[in-house]
Amino acid sequence: MLSYEDLVTGLEDAWLVAGFHEHAFVESVVPATHDRTCRLELFPDHDEPLTSENMPPFLDLSFTWSPAHQLLAEGRSLPVEPLDLTWVYTATVVARYDRSDLELVRMFQRSVMQAFQHYYPAEAADMEPIAVEVRRIYLPGAQAPQLDYIQLVSSTVSDLFEQWGERDLLGLRALLRQEFFLASAIISHLADAFAPHGRGGYTTVDAA
Repeated sequence: MLSYEDLVTGLEDAWLVAGFHEHAFVESVVPATHDRTCRLELFPDHDEPLTSENMPPFLDLSFTWSPAHQLLAEGRSLPVEPLDLTWVYTATVVARYDRSDLELVRMFQRSVMQAFQHYYPAEAADMEPIAVEVRRIYLPGAQAPQLDYIQLVSSTVSDLFEQWGERDLLGLRALLRQEFFLASAIISHLADAFAPHGRGGYTTVDAA
């Protein structure tokens, strides 16, 4: 059965193959519930220093490893507990302030749809538009509110056990790589939409 270490190793293999690197890798334990959480902040290649002006779209991935998951990993006979991976995509907008929120949201939605059409065309045909949150970040200390940049944020959840049919580590590695290739394609399409001149220096997954 899958262990926590197997999952983290598989994730790292997949994000490296897909062209990501981590900016944050945070593990924590909740003593009261014995839940073990893992959060990853993953970026494509980018210029340095990283600022709001050259911030590429990026991915925040997290999951919680519960006591039930640990017991299953140790071979206990229990019903399979869903293992949800939460994928949060963020695109930073430092121009295009003339666009309405609706226009920005639709640009984000089209970018995600284009990636799904490439990797999962059958599922894409029935997909509903994803929810996108518009966040405005203002410069601190200004006498009057002055917009610094806009963030567009969208999240989705996938149950790893629901997708992982073969239940072997080679199958897990293949599944995670496929998921990260999709994530890389989403990031690439978001970059095309919000940084059309290649700000940040990252490439599409097909060119990587």
